[in-house]
Amino acid sequence: MTDSLNAALEQRHSLPRYQAAPLGANARQHLVVMQSTAASAPFVCELEPAQVLNAEHPDFARRLQQLLGSATVGSHLYVMGDEAFMWRIHGLARDAGLEEQEIDLSHTLSGPRQVYCVHCGLLQAASPTAQLACLGCDVELEVREHFSRRLGAYIGVCRNPDQPYAGAHS
Repeated sequence: MTDSLNAALEQRHSLPRYQAAPLGANARQHLVVMQSTAASAPFVCELEPAQVLNAEHPDFARRLQQLLGSATVGSHLYVMGDEAFMWRIHGLARDAGLEEQEIDLSHTLSGPRQVYCVHCGLLQAASPTAQLACLGCDVELEVREHFSRRLGAYIGVCRNPDQPYAGAHS
C-alpha cells in the first residue's frame, strides 16, 4: 500500500521536487542566497567564484536586489532555506531575468509554505497541515497537493463546498 501511495505522489508533476543541487559546471559566477547560516549546504564551499548572501544580514533586501540585478549570462543561483523563502527568492530571480535552468533550490530548513486561496487571492504562509482558515476571507481551506511554480505556493480550496463562506457568512 505504501509503495502505491509513493508511486502516486511521484506522478504528481505539479509538486516541487528538491534534490542536492548539482554544481553548475559551466557557470562563470555562482550566486548563493541562504535564509540563514543554518540553511547552508556543504557544496557551497566548493563553489568558485561565489557571492554568498545571507538573509539574516540587516541590508538583505537591497543586497539581494543588487545581486540579482548584476547577474550576467553564465551566472547560476543557488537558494537554500524553507519552501516559503526559496520560492519568494525564485520569483524575484525570475523577475530579474534568470532562467529556470540557472536556479537551483535546496530545501535545507523546515518551516512554512505558501498557500494561495483561490477564493480571495491571498497568498499566505502556512504550516504544512492539510487544512487551514484563510486569513483573508476566513474560508476553511483544504490545501491541495498541487503547487503553482508561478505563485510559489500550494493551492487552497474550500474544504466544505456546502459552506463556502465559512465564518464570514454562516
